[in-house]
Amino acid sequence: MLGLNDAMIRDKNFGIGVDIETIERFRKLDMLDDNLFLNRVFTKNELDYCFSKDNPAQHLAARYAGKEAVIKALTSIGKIKLDYNSVEICHNGNKAPIARINDKNYQNLQVNISLSHCKDKSMAFAAVIEDDKHE
Repeated sequence: MLGLNDAMIRDKNFGIGVDIETIERFRKLDMLDDNLFLNRVFTKNELDYCFSKDNPAQHLAARYAGKEAVIKALTSIGKIKLDYNSVEICHNGNKAPIARINDKNYQNLQVNISLSHCKDKSMAFAAVIEDDKHE
């Protein structure tokens, strides 16, 4: 699973999360009319990326699912109280999705994420690894 072996996660907290979203839920969102919701959930970089696409809804839905998956993974290791826009879904140099947590209390985490979508659904899977505090 994720290329991790027992030795890699032995003295770590390891959490997983998954989420699926209906793309239609995001279809009618508009940068001006839905500004309050969009800015509460997404970062400026995410909004710029999604609304630069021909079908912003599938990209918004995938990022929302990604944020939910990350938050579920964090909750499974006892990390709570994180705002949606503190989790940023972007891409690395290979255009693979990555998740960044923009909160100083979450700096010791490694977050791995996978996003996918089809015609009507977007989904995400996240794995979070935290160094054990007792090391």
